[in-house]
Amino acid sequence: MYYPFLFIPIGALVGTLSGFFGIGGGIILTPLLLLLGFKPVLAVATSLMFTFGTGLSGAITHTKMNNVNWRIAAVLGIVGALSAQASNRIVIYISGRYDWLLNVWLILMLIYFAWSLYNRKNKEEAPPVFKNQYVAGSLIGLIAGFLAALLGIGGGFIIVPLLIKWIGFDSKKAIGTSLATIVIISIGGIVGYGAQFELNYLLGICLIIGAFIGSPFGARMTARYQAKEINKKLGVLYFFAIASIAVDLIASFTIPILEWVSLGILIIFLAYMIFDFYQRRKTFKMKST
Repeated sequence: MYYPFLFIPIGALVGTLSGFFGIGGGIILTPLLLLLGFKPVLAVATSLMFTFGTGLSGAITHTKMNNVNWRIAAVLGIVGALSAQASNRIVIYISGRYDWLLNVWLILMLIYFAWSLYNRKNKEEAPPVFKNQYVAGSLIGLIAGFLAALLGIGGGFIIVPLLIKWIGFDSKKAIGTSLATIVIISIGGIVGYGAQFELNYLLGICLIIGAFIGSPFGARMTARYQAKEINKKLGVLYFFAIASIAVDLIASFTIPILEWVSLGILIIFLAYMIFDFYQRRKTFKMKST
C-alpha cells in the first residue's frame, strides 16, 4: 500500500537533480520504483511520466537562460519518440520473466557514460565529431529514444555527453537542449505504454507536481557552477547510481534485505547534493553582501 501524494516530495528532490544535470530523472526514479515493488513495465512507464514533468519545467527555465537550441531539440525529440516505440515492446516482454535484465542494462549504460565523462579531456574545446548538427541530432535521438522507453529514462544522461562530444555544445547548452528533447521523447514513450497498459496517472501527476517544484530550482543552480564542476558531479551521480543498481541486482539473487542498502545509497547521494547546493548558495550570498 502506498499513497500517491507522498511522491510529490520525491518528485521535487529528483526533479532538482534533473534540472541541474539536464537528465529526466528516470535514472534515479526507475530503480527507486523497482525497489518499492513496481513491476518493470509500470516502473518504466511511471518514470517516463515524471521525466515529462522534469523536462518541461527544466526546459522552460533554461529557455529563459538562453540555454536551449530548439531546432536540435526538435530533431532529437521526434526521432527519439519514434525510436521509443520499438523498445517498449522489449520491456513488455521481459516484465515478469526477466526483470533483472533491466538492472543489467542500466548498469552497462551508466558505466559507459561515467567512463566517457571521466576520460575525455578538454571535451568542450575539442572539435565536434559531426560537421552536420542535424545528422548528429538524428543519431543521438535514435539512441536516446530507444533507451528512454527501455529503461524509463528521459535519455538526458545519454543526450548531454553526446551533444557535447558530437555537436560541440557547452555543458549548459547541452543541459537545456537535453531537457527540451526529453519532453518530446517522454510523450512518445508514455503513449506507447498507455496504449497497452492501464497506467497510474494519479501517481504520475503527483511526481510531475514535484518535478515542477524541484526542476526550476536545479536549473537555476547551474548558473552558480562552472561547466567542469557540473560534469564532475554528473560523474558522481553515475557512480552512486551504478552502486545502487548493482546492490539491488545482487539482492534479487541473494539477500532481499540488500534492497534497503541500495535505497540508502541513493539517499546518500541526494543528501550530498542538497548539502552542496546549500553551501554554494551560502557562498554566493556572502559574496553579494
